[in-house]
Amino acid sequence: MGNSAPGPPEERVIYRQRFQAFQFDFRGKITFTRFDHCEFVKCTLLIDHGTEQLAFTECVFKDCNIDKLEPDDRRGLYVRDNFFDRPLEERRAELEHRLAQALVARNVKGNERAYIATSFPR
Repeated sequence: MGNSAPGPPEERVIYRQRFQAFQFDFRGKITFTRFDHCEFVKCTLLIDHGTEQLAFTECVFKDCNIDKLEPDDRRGLYVRDNFFDRPLEERRAELEHRLAQALVARNVKGNERAYIATSFPR
């Protein structure tokens, strides 16, 4: 008979784990794995049309190669209440852009005040 148990395969549940710089290759695999409340930091997740039976619930993805996960009931891909933090470089670039805009606006406002003050006779 072998080592296989009768019935469906067991689902592996990974709960509240933190993964840093891991590569997860789920391509073409039926994994029967569920990640609950996990944190993925600088990870690479490889998922293709052959990936089946995989779930992510209430996970956080920081600086990973993905910015969203799409559910697919037919393939058993379940996603619920996950948070995708944008890559650090992207957030830094946005902050620098907003700071530059604020400085330009402040300089323009300062120049307008100087112009108004010198335009009216005293």
